Amino acid sequence: MRALILSVSTGGGHGKAAEAIRESILLNEPDSEVTIIDTIKYISPFLDKLVVGTYLKSIRHYPSFFKYLYKHSDEDGRFIKSSTIGNDYITKQLYPTIMEFDPDIIVATHAFTAQVLSILRKKFGWQKPSLVVMTDYASHAFWVHRNVDAYVVSNEDMVRELVLRGRNPEMIFPYGIPVSQDFLKRRPKEEICKELNLNPQTKTLTIVGGSLGIGNIIEIIEEVMNLSSDFQALVLTGSNSKLYDKVTDLSKDCQRCILPLHYYDKMNDILSITDLLITKPGGLTITESFITGTPMAIYTAIPGHEVQNADYLFRHHLAVDLGTGENCGSIIENILQNEVELENLKTRSRANGKPEAAQNIYNLARRLISEKNDSHLGELAEL
Repeated sequence: MRALILSVSTGGGHGKAAEAIRESILLNEPDSEVTIIDTIKYISPFLDKLVVGTYLKSIRHYPSFFKYLYKHSDEDGRFIKSSTIGNDYITKQLYPTIMEFDPDIIVATHAFTAQVLSILRKKFGWQKPSLVVMTDYASHAFWVHRNVDAYVVSNEDMVRELVLRGRNPEMIFPYGIPVSQDFLKRRPKEEICKELNLNPQTKTLTIVGGSLGIGNIIEIIEEVMNLSSDFQALVLTGSNSKLYDKVTDLSKDCQRCILPLHYYDKMNDILSITDLLITKPGGLTITESFITGTPMAIYTAIPGHEVQNADYLFRHHLAVDLGTGENCGSIIENILQNEVELENLKTRSRANGKPEAAQNIYNLARRLISEKNDSHLGELAEL
């Protein structure tokens, strides 16, 4: 199989989903050629810095403005036309690369590149299969376009959402968000704790601020430092070096074990030893937690897609709401002391896991390719 996967690095989840799809294709067909393109950066590093930088700056410093953009672009299509102009340019610049690579299928794991797939068919006559893999737990107009062959969504609720947006239910597949094959493996808890200098007999909190390390993490740490329950805490600070330094300083004055980590490439290990994950509701983090059966407590959702993700979790009783994270100590204390509720959260979380998502996406890609080839052969036979 020759597969081209188009992503954009506005967060860690889109790229990880793309990597999981590539991994699955190569696992099934080792001789395949699979290329992942960080689309805007590939076209223009300057444009990438402008677009992605503006996005990251808006969610970090101007969340109300981002909320306005997200809401109105979804409700009345405002701003969609301007994005189409940009994506027309991106598609035009990308088209020679696509023609040279000549993929059997093109997959999009970002809303921007979902529109690129539609433009490819509408304006450039690209007829080979196209597949959009949505990486959140609710839909948005930026993801949903005509001239796309199939959509993979994270949950059954989204099937109804996309049907309301005019998509045929037969082209929507609730397979889940794909994750690395590592999440299907398990290592002994004692082994992982030994590597991290943790006590396997003590409850472990893991506090995460996404790949950017944003949110009221310091306030949350200050809250948990005053808990009466016995615990140890891992704090994943992502790319936020200032946060890492602050957490390191706090840990020096704390009688508890608080371990800051810039990044840990075995997130499946971290989640498998975590008794409570305190996190922003990013799509991939939610998915990984479901697969490992890790209880979640949610704070400071980014306006827009993360708020919708949080709504999904709360609607299905899959996470505890910490609000902004301020004054959350008593909520966390109650969870840690309530073994029955912790076990219920684990059970509900695991029940929502879709560990076969990547394999199912491969199967769907292979089916789309076969159907398109059969259709082409049928057209030739009629000539």
